[in-house]
Amino acid sequence: MNSFWKNKNVLVTGHTGFKGSWLALWLSEMGANVFGYALEPDTNPSIFGQLKLKDRINHSTGNICDFENLKKYINNIKIDYVFHLAAQSLVLRGYNNTLNTWNTNVMGMANLFEALRHSNHACVVIAITTDKVYKNNELSYAYRENDQLGGIDPYSASKSGTELVIDSYRSFF
Repeated sequence: MNSFWKNKNVLVTGHTGFKGSWLALWLSEMGANVFGYALEPDTNPSIFGQLKLKDRINHSTGNICDFENLKKYINNIKIDYVFHLAAQSLVLRGYNNTLNTWNTNVMGMANLFEALRHSNHACVVIAITTDKVYKNNELSYAYRENDQLGGIDPYSASKSGTELVIDSYRSFF
């Protein structure tokens, strides 16, 4: 077993979602001290519940859009790595709850970076987005990271906005 993750403090935002749950489990199995920050699962049953992650990791509920609580949470732990998966990730939900989609995806990313910027502990951030960030030109090849950002629906456009937040913080800080 690879010992890289052993005793590393790893924050997974969105750890109650499908991908976040599996990532939290994997990191825990690799020996990491996993901290999770997310809303409660919105399905029943959920992968989070079925994996019994509440008993395996440092589970905390919170909204990525609540800057003050997020900042307080981050200041109470010394994080080595952050995997940011917290998002409103459903295209159809984006149509029905547009402002929540923009707020969660764009401002949630900015809130995380800003909270980390004000913490006293440096860490690595891995921000997970989607292939939907790219402008759909109906081309016959897989998208590449240097393709143009785009998005015509609230979900894909907000995830493109997330990429801009990431680029801004990477460049500015």
